[in-house]
Amino acid sequence: MPLRFVITLFAAVAFASTAAAQPKPKEVCATQAGQHAETQFCVNSALEPQGDNKYGPEIFVEAGEKNAWCEGVIGYGIGEVVTIRFKPAVRLQEFSFVNGYQKTDETFKNNSRAKRLHIQTSDGFATVVTVPDARDAHTIKLARPVKPQWVRFTIADVYPGARGSDTCISGIFPNLEQLNN
Repeated sequence: MPLRFVITLFAAVAFASTAAAQPKPKEVCATQAGQHAETQFCVNSALEPQGDNKYGPEIFVEAGEKNAWCEGVIGYGIGEVVTIRFKPAVRLQEFSFVNGYQKTDETFKNNSRAKRLHIQTSDGFATVVTVPDARDAHTIKLARPVKPQWVRFTIADVYPGARGSDTCISGIFPNLEQLNN
């Protein structure tokens, strides 16, 4: 057996065993029934709850200022994802986006906030948006109406928090009334 083949085979086996040993990110979801569609909010990571504070996808369904989705990876969460699924697919063009952890002014400033988001839809639309570093809700309007089964928001850049690298989002609300009535 030629030495080159043995080295190549060894490298392939080592890579395969390393790749298999890596944990796969698990998606966690929360579902909400609605007038136009069942909406499912899914995240690929979340901080563990701390006391009464929750950081998972349920906050997108419960909607309130006391909780936020906060990604659960080391660092600023670049590449972390919120996916919204619709059953059935619905027409939409706008989202109301609430950045950061809205609990208090201090909580907002201490935690990181999304700055740029990659947005992709199941029907082929893709764009990058910059969201303001503000506690007010911000409207994200897509360049054209879409009718997706899912929309994916990926954190591309952040406004760093004063005390931590956890990036938080308090709400992403699709405007289903605008194009479905």
